[in-house]
Amino acid sequence: MAVPAVFRNDWSSVTVPDLGAWQPSLRVSVVIPAYDCQSSVDLTLASLARQTYPQDLLEVVVVDDGSTPPLTLPPLRPANTRLIKIDTGEWGIAHACNVGVRATSGEIVLRLDADMVVFPEHVEAHARWHHRLPYAVTLGAKRFVDVRPGGPGWPTPDQVERAGVPGLFDEAGTTGHDHIEELLAATDQLRTADHLVFRAHVGATVALRREMFEAAGGFDPALRRGSDTEFGYRLLQAGAVFVPEPAARAWHLGPSSIMRDRQRILRYTRPFTADRMPHPRWLRRAGGTGWAVPLVTVVMPVGSEPLERVRAAVDSVLANHERDLRVLLVGDWAKLTDEPRRVLDDPLLDLRLIAATYRSDPRVRLVDAAPDTPFPSPYLLRLPVTTALAPWAIGRLIDEADRHQVGLVRVGLPDGERRVELWRTAALGRARWLGWPPDEAGLAACVARTHGERTLTPRSAGVVDLLPVPVDRLTAGMGAPGLSAVETAAGELRWLPTRVEVTGVRSLARAVMVVAALAGRRVATAVRRRVTRRRR
Repeated sequence: MAVPAVFRNDWSSVTVPDLGAWQPSLRVSVVIPAYDCQSSVDLTLASLARQTYPQDLLEVVVVDDGSTPPLTLPPLRPANTRLIKIDTGEWGIAHACNVGVRATSGEIVLRLDADMVVFPEHVEAHARWHHRLPYAVTLGAKRFVDVRPGGPGWPTPDQVERAGVPGLFDEAGTTGHDHIEELLAATDQLRTADHLVFRAHVGATVALRREMFEAAGGFDPALRRGSDTEFGYRLLQAGAVFVPEPAARAWHLGPSSIMRDRQRILRYTRPFTADRMPHPRWLRRAGGTGWAVPLVTVVMPVGSEPLERVRAAVDSVLANHERDLRVLLVGDWAKLTDEPRRVLDDPLLDLRLIAATYRSDPRVRLVDAAPDTPFPSPYLLRLPVTTALAPWAIGRLIDEADRHQVGLVRVGLPDGERRVELWRTAALGRARWLGWPPDEAGLAACVARTHGERTLTPRSAGVVDLLPVPVDRLTAGMGAPGLSAVETAAGELRWLPTRVEVTGVRSLARAVMVVAALAGRRVATAVRRRVTRRRR
C-alpha cells in the first residue's frame, strides 16, 4: 500500500478503520517510565490488561528510574510485561524512555506515563493510524482527576478489573488539558496548524512508529524537563504529522507537574530548550547569541570562485539582520595539504585563502559535501556563492515561508540556471517518508505536493547577482569602502559604497550627486541624512 502524502498537518486526508472493525498486524511496545509511583503504575498496568488490542501483539516495559523502594510488577498486568531497573547512574524521564524503547521490538512505540489509567480501546485507537501512516504521531486524550494515592476516590486494581476504566470517575468532576484543548480548537484539531504544531506533543500518551522515533533521534537524555516538547520539535523536522486521537482516552491521576508548579518549571526549562529549539522564536529573545541548533543553515558551495567573490557573498550572509544562522561552505578542503609549494602560484590559492578567512569564524563550517537536510535546524538556505543578500533578505525569505506555510521559497536569477532556495526541513523530512525523489526537480515537486512553494523575484527577496560585478570592485569585502546592496528608485538592487567620506560642504554635495546618479532621489535622500548625522 502506497504511503499517503499528507498536505502539511491535514491528517483528515487519511482514512483509518473503525474501532473493532479491522485486523491489526503490527506489534505495539508500551514504554512506561516510572519513579516512586507503585500505586499508580499498578493501575496503569491493570488498565493495559483489559485492552481490545490483541495481547499477542502487545508488550509492556516499565522502566524504574531509581525508585526507593524499587518498583515491582503487580499480579494484574498484561501477559508480556517486563520491569527494567536503571542502575547505571544515568537518570531522568528522557533517559528512561530511551532505555525502554531500546529494550522493546514492536513496530509501534506507545509512550505512556505511569499515572495514566487508559480506556480499553486506548492502544487500538493509537495503533490504527500507524498501520496506515508511518510518519504519524498520535496524541491520546486525557482528563485530569483530582485524586491522591491512598486518598478519597483512589481506585484499586481490582476496581479497574471489575468496574472497568470508564466507570471509575465521573467526567463532570474532571478537567481537561486547557492549553492543548485551546490549541486543538484554534487549529481545527491540528489540521490547520502551522510550524508550531509540535507544541501539542506533551507526552503522557503518545504513539509513533519505531522508525519515526529513530529518525528524530529519540529523547534528549540531557533534558531533565521539557524533553517531550523538544522531542516533538525534532519529530516535526523529521516529517511527522501530529494526529489528535480522541478515542485513545485515559484518566490522568492527579494534576500534571506543570499544573502544580508552572512558573518554576518554565524558568528551569527555557534555557535548555532555547539552546535546542529555534521555535517558537520568543525562546531566544533573551540569553546567548549563539545556539546549538541555528534557525537557518546556509549552504554555499565555493567551487572555483575567487576569494573576493566568495567573501562578498559570505559576508553579506553573516551581516544579515537575522543572525541566528550557520554557514556551511562546501569545498574540497581535504586537498589543502601542507607540502612545499610556490605559495603565490598555488593552484589552490583561492581555496586556501577562503579557508584561512573563515575556519575560525564560530558561525561558519568548512564541509566537504552539502547535506540533504539541515536537521534539526528548521530551514535550509541554498545560496550560490555568486550571489549576495541584502541585510533584510533572510528575514524576508523566512517570512514568506511562514506566512504561507510553504516548504520551498525560490528566487531565480537572470541566467535561469542559478537559484536561491529556502527549504523547510519538515518538508524535506516528509519527502523521505515518500521515497525521497532521486533528482532536484522531483524533490521540489514532492515538497510542493506536501507543503506548497512560493517564488520571489531577486528584487523582492533582496538577492543581488555578483557575477556582473568586477572582482576588483570586491577587494575590500563588505566593509567600508566596500559595497552594499541598496534599492533604487526604479526598484532595482545595485551595489553602492557602504560609506561616503565627506570633508566639507562641497564634498557632501558631490557625494549626493554621485549617489543620485546611481540610485535615484530616494536613496540620495537617505545618504544625505546619513552623512549629515556623521558630520554632527
